[in-house]
Amino acid sequence: MIPLITDNQGLAAYCQQVRNSNVLALDTEFIRQSTLYPKLGLIQLYDGQTLALVDPLAISDWQPLQQLCAASGVVKLLHSCSEDIEALATIGITQITPLFDTQLAAELLGWGSSMGYARLVEQLTGEVLDKSESRTDWLARPLSDTQLRYAANDVHFLFPLYEKLWQQMTAQQQSLLLLEGEQLIRRRAQQLPLAFKYLEIKNSWQLTPRELAILRELAAWRQRYAMEKDLAVGLILKDIQLVELAKRRPATAESLLNIPGMPLREVRRHAKTLVELIQTAKELPQQQCPQRFYHPDGFVGYKETVDQLSKAIKAAGAAHAIPSEFISVKRQLNEYLNWCWRVSDDDRALLPLPEFMLGWRKQYLWPFLPKPAHIVELTGN
Repeated sequence: MIPLITDNQGLAAYCQQVRNSNVLALDTEFIRQSTLYPKLGLIQLYDGQTLALVDPLAISDWQPLQQLCAASGVVKLLHSCSEDIEALATIGITQITPLFDTQLAAELLGWGSSMGYARLVEQLTGEVLDKSESRTDWLARPLSDTQLRYAANDVHFLFPLYEKLWQQMTAQQQSLLLLEGEQLIRRRAQQLPLAFKYLEIKNSWQLTPRELAILRELAAWRQRYAMEKDLAVGLILKDIQLVELAKRRPATAESLLNIPGMPLREVRRHAKTLVELIQTAKELPQQQCPQRFYHPDGFVGYKETVDQLSKAIKAAGAAHAIPSEFISVKRQLNEYLNWCWRVSDDDRALLPLPEFMLGWRKQYLWPFLPKPAHIVELTGN
């Protein structure tokens, strides 16, 4: 049986023990079925010598692990770490540096995007991992030996992956991967202000200014409510339902039920709020409604611009021998497009800079990107 660390003293002792290690493998198990924030059920740690499983339900002092994760002399080794970063942030671990993500390393080597942990382990070591506990309830206690062994494997095999991946990477690739680890940490902290959450809704660019004004109010309210109640946003109202509300502009609680798929329970709970939000947006002066696009004289069209950006990313990747999927995912492309054309000049100042304009991406990608005149004037290049 693999023992659990279930007290503050045990966690502090382990962190002190591995403080001088070169590498620390790190993973989490959590539940996120109906909540906005992940609920930590287990933390796995392994420095190549000693493996520890930490019970977050029993720990109250996270300072030793916070300090260890921020220690610049210890490489933190994770696989597909975006959700782990979110889970660890719930216990105050917001600095994980330097960070080496084995999934991104495989992507950078040109082995394909989003490669799963079990597949990568099998490809590089020949080991076939048992994934039967992947849907277990990690908040239930006690955890079985099978669950604990499954969790332990998620860090135990990170070490051979790290060694093999690091050896195959060039110095440039090693540097890029660690720089991207820094950006992953910054990304979690750079959330869109609530007033701009509507930009993240698929196909919102097709709506009229008045419809966008309604969508803006509804999306901001949904996110605020989700944060207050710790609810997954899709359990409140789905994106497609927000879009339909924006298009149909119902004026009464009864007419809300004409929206396809509207959950009766949520209509009853939020009818008054929804009708009031829609009415407020309907009464806004036209000049206060978001436009589909700003600076239309220099905008060739949404789909055409997406195509231009996609070609720019591929060109930059070819020029610098970096896989295009490592340079950009769709979210980053949309972030740049929205920042350039979908917000007013005044609103742009309220948003974080797109990732295309930060760090290593700016160095490698910026020369290839289409840049509207108002952005060139703003940035000076």
